Amino acid sequence: MANPNALYYKGIDRILKGQTDIDTDTFKCVLVDLDDYALAVSGATNATPIVVTTSATHGLSTGDKVAICGVGGNTNANGVFSITVLSTTTFSVQDVRTGTDIAGSGSYTSGGYVIKVSIDEFLSDIPSGARVATSASLSGVAVSQGVVDWSDFSFSAVTGDASEAIVLYKDTGTASTSALVALYTNGTNLPVTPNGGDINVAWSNGASKAFRINN
Repeated sequence: MANPNALYYKGIDRILKGQTDIDTDTFKCVLVDLDDYALAVSGATNATPIVVTTSATHGLSTGDKVAICGVGGNTNANGVFSITVLSTTTFSVQDVRTGTDIAGSGSYTSGGYVIKVSIDEFLSDIPSGARVATSASLSGVAVSQGVVDWSDFSFSAVTGDASEAIVLYKDTGTASTSALVALYTNGTNLPVTPNGGDINVAWSNGASKAFRINN
């Protein structure tokens, strides 16, 4: 699996504050149908800044951070951004660190999802109908200089809707207190359509492994 395309801000803050312990807490992954979780994108202007249109009211505020994935044509609209709200269904996107407006890279063709990574905090923020399968507890944790890794794992005997994402979370046994940590949408073979068999997941062999904490 490729490196996460987004970290959930509140979940990472819990790790940095010591409220979540990577070494001792239980972590799991959930396979997610973004059609039932994320906001659908219906447009992304080829302009500076890119203006994203959502198919439903987004409920966002200026300064919120979002992850956008799956936008066709205007690929610069994919990534993690700060936003400036323009209307109930539109916002422009800026660089998270510098605030610089993001320029378009082509005409929008189709698709796209918006995930509220600075707002969503717990597993309960992902509707139960969007949670297609849940892994067993992850094992073999290794942490070195802010880089976190686990042993590869599987989702067993998966049935249900096609899924576009995997979300890593700290499992407390209760959805309303299980903190979201990382979002993966760019792994090999994602999206995946369950066929009743196991879905095997291998973490990235790159420098960031499962994810990297930058403080």
